[in-house]
Amino acid sequence: MDARTPATHIPGYSRARLKRMIAAGNVAALGVGLWIILFPNRLYALALSFCVLLPLWALALDMRTKGVLGFEVRGSRRYPLSLATIVVLPALVLAVRAGIDLNFENYTPLIAGALLCAGAIFAVLWRFNPQLRGDFSQCVTIAMFVLAYSYGVLAFADVKLDASSGHDTQTIIHHKRVHVSGGPKGSSVWYQVQVDPEASPAGENWIHVQPDLWASFHRDDIVCVHIGKGLLTISWYAVTHCAE
Repeated sequence: MDARTPATHIPGYSRARLKRMIAAGNVAALGVGLWIILFPNRLYALALSFCVLLPLWALALDMRTKGVLGFEVRGSRRYPLSLATIVVLPALVLAVRAGIDLNFENYTPLIAGALLCAGAIFAVLWRFNPQLRGDFSQCVTIAMFVLAYSYGVLAFADVKLDASSGHDTQTIIHHKRVHVSGGPKGSSVWYQVQVDPEASPAGENWIHVQPDLWASFHRDDIVCVHIGKGLLTISWYAVTHCAE
């Protein structure tokens, strides 16, 4: 018997029920991942929320079932009780969106913070999930998850939960563009607007814009580049509409 096959004495979690729950989680993870890559300008905040919450739900389920689930693909067949897709895919999508939608003056403290956070999460999982010990494949999966998840969560938390007033620099939109992967019929990956270079803390005139805000900006609009201190004191900046 597989050491991770759930015992029937776990209250409310028969093997059949766990398989259904994980199958539903896999569908949700794939759906959210495809949605936020193909249609990032629609339901952006909701999709990001699912990317944050789905891995947490999977980890909570793993701890609730006392580590009898898995985080890997076994051989040529997918282990039916593997949580790999549910934790890794949303985390990767979250990290990718943070990398192409947000702007930071200095990425070094963000990367350092992500590494520290990833190490702490890995240590907790190692402590409470004995199945990870001695299983290199699962450790690799968890390492991929914690690194991507930590970076994505910290980046968005630093920007979205920043309560500082910051300051604005007024400028004008000269051009706007969207990068399309795979040619004209591909999927949109990132959005940018061109402003005066002196308005950007990084001195670059092309600034990334969140896809859900893309349609609200037009060429020759007078806008502001907002610079925030950051929840984690990691300075960030973004193009915004100037307050009247």
